[in-house]
Amino acid sequence: MAPPKTSHVAKKKRITRGSSSQNPQPDFMELDMVQNFDQHKFSSETAANRFAEIMPRSLIPERKVKLNPGEYDEFRLELERRNWHKVLADLPNEIDEVLVKEFYANAYQQVRDGPRQCRVRGKLIKYDRKTINTFLRTASPPAGHVTPFSEFSSAHKDHDAIASALCTPGHTYMLGVNGNPIRILRKHLTSLAQMWSAFSYTNLSPNTHTSDLNLMRSYLIYGLVTGMDMDVGAHISQDIAYTADMENVKLGFPALITALCREKGIIADTPVLLSLQPPIDKKFIRKNCISRVELNEPAPPPRVPRPPRASSSSQSTHDPSSTFEASFQAAMTKMFARQEDMWLGHQALRQGQVNIIDSMHHLSLGVPDFPDDLIMTGAQFEARIPWPVGRPESQWGGGTIAADDDPDAEEGGQEDPDAEEEEQGGP
Repeated sequence: MAPPKTSHVAKKKRITRGSSSQNPQPDFMELDMVQNFDQHKFSSETAANRFAEIMPRSLIPERKVKLNPGEYDEFRLELERRNWHKVLADLPNEIDEVLVKEFYANAYQQVRDGPRQCRVRGKLIKYDRKTINTFLRTASPPAGHVTPFSEFSSAHKDHDAIASALCTPGHTYMLGVNGNPIRILRKHLTSLAQMWSAFSYTNLSPNTHTSDLNLMRSYLIYGLVTGMDMDVGAHISQDIAYTADMENVKLGFPALITALCREKGIIADTPVLLSLQPPIDKKFIRKNCISRVELNEPAPPPRVPRPPRASSSSQSTHDPSSTFEASFQAAMTKMFARQEDMWLGHQALRQGQVNIIDSMHHLSLGVPDFPDDLIMTGAQFEARIPWPVGRPESQWGGGTIAADDDPDAEEGGQEDPDAEEEEQGGP
């Protein structure tokens, strides 16, 4: 009798039971460890989110200084004395916009308590004062050393002396409604002060508000004009850290940051590189920095009223043209006085808006499970919806009263950079 045949079904089951073709079940703990950002470009998910926030922001490229001997030597020689002509005023003419924004995203610190360094595409980029001074080939004072500019920054300011050094004769600071000095109009600056202002707006403390000199920047320009030594590496390091952490500010030092990354061997993958702004040269200074007062150019003459018509026996002794001129001037004076009242009213409404927003934010902090950042603070509201700068002037009347709100308010909150101690992990 033949032996019983092996069951095909049982054989199939054995094969299936021993097969390794089925995929193992996923480990959900391992899935939680998966990073949802580009780890090559960003050090954390916070940095990746920060990159998305700052992508729409524009850059403030630096300028070169190109002056020959004999051309504005007072400015040129002071640059050379400070050794700023070697690198700071002659940076490479290439800017990698994406790389710069990756740098600022990784440099962001929610609480500024770490060393001034960050990783960009796997490379450690330091931006502490010693690193920046080394790159710029400028002197790095010992930690704890107080430079003349740092000492001046922390001392009581003599605004009359500052105005005397920066302004043309007969001009001084504009005063706020409370009588405190708040800014110097650009047209009242000397030519030398305007040259240093133009350089500072791109290479020292980048900013796009270039019409007037705000209070904090006037201290910087005074230090430059009077030859005070300063720790430029600490100043720039402080400004970079401030820009990285602030909201809604444009990004400065793009050429310097690109060069720092290049020095660490980071290769650009951006097909198009941006360029520096036009250089500060003889043509630029003549066009943008020369004071009319110092050139002895007369100011535009005031409007001369029309002379009365000659009287004749056939005409009335009453001159209609003089009556029209007087009526016109009276109407214009009234219009600008009314405009001044409207401006003051708008300022009061603006301050009310800021106070309401700030109060709503404070109230929201006491609501359980209410996000702390859903309602802006008053400062964030002012930064996001800036108050317009300046107000109209007229020969017909209505004085100019500068507002206390400073258009360069983002500069005012910075600390004295020269007092910074040596950063950890310096090269």
